[in-house]
Amino acid sequence: MADAFVADRATGLVVKLVSLAAEEVIQAWNLQENLVTLQERLEEIDALLSDADSKKLRMSAVQSWFNNLEDVARVADAFMDQLAYEVTRRKVENRSTLRHFFSTKNSILYRLKVAHKIKSIHTSFNKIFKRARDLGLQPVVQLTTTVQPREISNTPPCEDQSLIVGRDDDISFLVQTVCTNYAEDLPVIAVMGLGGQGKTTLARMVYNKDVVTDTFKKRMWVTVSDDFDFMKILNQMVVSLTSTASVLENTEGLINKLQSSLRGVKFLLVLDDVWNDRPEEWDNLRNSLLGVGGASGSKILVTTRKQKAVDVMQCVITHRVEKLSEQDSWKLFKRRAFSQGGVLETAKFVAMGRRMVERCSGLPLAIKTLGGLLRSKKSEQEWVQIQNSPRWNLDGVLSSLRLSYDNLPHSSLKKCFAYCSILPKDSRIMKDEMVRIWMALGFLLPPKGSNKLMEDIGSEYFNILLWNCLLQDGERYGGHIISYKMHDLVHDLALDISKHHSVTVKADDHELNDISKAIYVRVDEGVSNIKPPILQRNFEKVQVLYAEACIVRDLVPYPSHLIGLVLEESYGDAELPSSLSNLKYLKYLDISRCDSMYKLPDYIARLYNLQTLSVQSATQLPRKICNLINLRHILVARNYSVFKRSDMFSGIERLSCLQTLPHFVVSRDHQCFIGQLGSLKNLQGTLSLYGLGDVENMEEASKASLHTKSNIKHLKLVWRKNEDVMEEKEYNDEDVMEGLKPHTNLKELTVENFMGKKFATWITFMTNLKVITLENCKRCEEFPQLGHLPKLRVIDIYGMDNIKVISSHLCGSQGSISGENRAEETVATLYPSLRRLDLWHLPKLEEWLDPAMDASDEEPNNVLVFPQLEKLSIWRCSKLRRLPSSCYPLLKTLSIKYLGSSKLLESMSKQACGLTDLKLYNISGGVGCSSSSSSSSMNCIMAELLINNSVSFKNLSVRNLEGLTYLTLGAGLRGLSACDLPELNTINVVNGSDALKHLIISRCPNYVVFAKSVIQEGKWGGMVQNPTHQTNTWA
Repeated sequence: MADAFVADRATGLVVKLVSLAAEEVIQAWNLQENLVTLQERLEEIDALLSDADSKKLRMSAVQSWFNNLEDVARVADAFMDQLAYEVTRRKVENRSTLRHFFSTKNSILYRLKVAHKIKSIHTSFNKIFKRARDLGLQPVVQLTTTVQPREISNTPPCEDQSLIVGRDDDISFLVQTVCTNYAEDLPVIAVMGLGGQGKTTLARMVYNKDVVTDTFKKRMWVTVSDDFDFMKILNQMVVSLTSTASVLENTEGLINKLQSSLRGVKFLLVLDDVWNDRPEEWDNLRNSLLGVGGASGSKILVTTRKQKAVDVMQCVITHRVEKLSEQDSWKLFKRRAFSQGGVLETAKFVAMGRRMVERCSGLPLAIKTLGGLLRSKKSEQEWVQIQNSPRWNLDGVLSSLRLSYDNLPHSSLKKCFAYCSILPKDSRIMKDEMVRIWMALGFLLPPKGSNKLMEDIGSEYFNILLWNCLLQDGERYGGHIISYKMHDLVHDLALDISKHHSVTVKADDHELNDISKAIYVRVDEGVSNIKPPILQRNFEKVQVLYAEACIVRDLVPYPSHLIGLVLEESYGDAELPSSLSNLKYLKYLDISRCDSMYKLPDYIARLYNLQTLSVQSATQLPRKICNLINLRHILVARNYSVFKRSDMFSGIERLSCLQTLPHFVVSRDHQCFIGQLGSLKNLQGTLSLYGLGDVENMEEASKASLHTKSNIKHLKLVWRKNEDVMEEKEYNDEDVMEGLKPHTNLKELTVENFMGKKFATWITFMTNLKVITLENCKRCEEFPQLGHLPKLRVIDIYGMDNIKVISSHLCGSQGSISGENRAEETVATLYPSLRRLDLWHLPKLEEWLDPAMDASDEEPNNVLVFPQLEKLSIWRCSKLRRLPSSCYPLLKTLSIKYLGSSKLLESMSKQACGLTDLKLYNISGGVGCSSSSSSSSMNCIMAELLINNSVSFKNLSVRNLEGLTYLTLGAGLRGLSACDLPELNTINVVNGSDALKHLIISRCPNYVVFAKSVIQEGKWGGMVQNPTHQTNTWA
């Protein structure tokens, strides 16, 4: 990997030199000519590296030349960062007297020192250049940019698992096996096979099958790898169940924690990638799991490569995953290489492809990697070159993985891949986090003359690694990928490529054998008391360090060029060590895992090279944080008590590189003005603005220039704290909101504590808006017209006290439907994409008008409202009696709580016909109901709802429904909760109703006899006991 490191570092030095030469300080010191001369020599060396790469020279003399060049380049790189730090420091600390400062005695001495260092580096590079010529290397003319033009897939290859090839029989067998009952307690089923055969993919497919999710009420997924620690596994089970971190160290406490979720519950535990072959370790885990007390039928599914691991776990079934057949192998390859956007499927490409697929030996990972690689190769010559590569001499999947790495388009991209070796196996990889570390290390420098951001280049690099199967999709949430992972075989490749450069120090390795070349180091927990001479000898070249805060105090003085520091979770230290103040080169600092560090020391504001600062639960950032003029990302993971830190971003207009800002609080007292955001042209992601009551008028608000910031996707506007609202005060909120017009790329808008009577007009022009939240806008009398917005999916309305009527103007999209005589009719559609609507605490809202009632020229039959609505929640809207009548064609989840009459429920009972989940709480009876209607009583309304949805209903929860005396359950109902129904006396059961699994009947004093008789007939598939007061349940 030395050549990739050196080539990219040489190119990076050129870019740094170009940037430094343009600085006012450098020009004032007359150093520009020195830097330009050095730049020219580096460009010549870069050309020599291209010649060495093209000739594939591997003799020892050339390798020695590479090593010498790497040493000199490292010194030069550190010097450039030191010079950049000094330039920034002088710009920040001496803004008012910059020219005068250049002529001071200290400045002159420093200038002479810099000139001497540049000359020394230049002399070293001259020797390197001369030796290269002696070795026969010739400069090759090339573009000296880090990113050459190329074809890149703009979206990650999020593979559809339903298209997995050749595994249908395996999946069917495993699903049946997992759902079968066995005599053993907690039986273990193993999926066994070679690396790269798709064991994890198979297990994931089984884990997510509907029949499996129905069979097991609780499911947990734990990736084990080669560190089989039963306490870690138990903690990870808690994480999987609760989605919250767990670091309990007491076995009894862990088991008690798991018992609260799993006792008496049938669960499935997947242990992925098990290597353990020690019986005592497995016995510790199994005994702990038996102590949890899960229900009969609970199971463990494991994936492993080792037969001995299977033997130790005494698996009841072992399913061996076979290699793909020749036909399935070719089908998988075609989907990768010849799919849309790939190479054209010609006879020659097919012939070469078949020969190479045959060499993959039916291993899915190898085939996918090969297909991803060849997809981007458009010429026959490139295919021939890969077909004839000596890399095919490697065993199995390693050949295709190595080929994929070798053919990555840039040396900097190879370094990005190699960096991943420092992560532990099976780590969750967060894309943005990884890109920011790559950026700090200088891997993402843009081409000369390009306006592209380094983060954009990093995103492209990440996607290339995904497409080449060097990274894989990981966890998903809400249909989106939230993390990524690296296959353990790929991780082995990364370790091999970065050997000696990437090292993990284990707790039992206090001598730190042979890590003196390491530039990426992870220090495991438990490492301590290492002697200073050993630290100094081994940590001098470290550029990125992962360690606990307690050990960092000892380590930090020794790396001379530390660029990235990630502090792992630490409970003993509440403050950062003072030694961090000397880290002048630091560009990436992440302390987000340290919950106990509530305050950052002021010296952080003197780390002028810092690009990314990531903290968690920080109640106070450094007072002068806006001195960090190179800062690009300020990340606060848990943003509590924002108003206590209102002075944190005074002078923010100086952070012209800033892209990620957790929040900005407008405060005239602290000189934090909204107009200071105007110069931050690269802001992106989420922007939360607080204290907008301090903005005087529209003109001042418009100085933020939000309409020019096209990369802001979520805008949050908060005027004041809720307790500061005074009804009698005059507010200027309407003018200010008009001035805060965002770019039309905005996808999510949140407005809180807005005291205007109507919203800004620009809201109706946000055509890309997907989510809107309006909270505590208590004086507002008009709801904005949003029905025409084509992409709006979610509306949350909370605490709008003055809204009485919501109208539906017919400005929606147009479509057509076929009428009874098959003639097409024009249809207006309002809220065409809306999936979820929440109406909470609207005490005066009486009706959401039907479009036909708004515009007399439109026929009701020609209007569709909410055609995609799936979830509707109404809470404390006591006067609401009407919603648009056509809003229920796809409604699945309906929740209504605290209504003053059943009029709304009566109208909805006639429309909703596909509900799966229904919650009705605290609804008064007959007030406002029509006496002529067949649904004029709560019984009739509920009967109509249950009949219209009898096929689709899965869960029903009712509480305090006035007048309800009976219920009739449909055949498919799985869960029923009936509480606080004093008049309920009968539950009718439709013949064949055997799906019910969960039943709660609480505080229904008149419902006793029928319950006993039905239970004795064995109608219920299961019971949930609820021993609260006056609860009638039987198991």
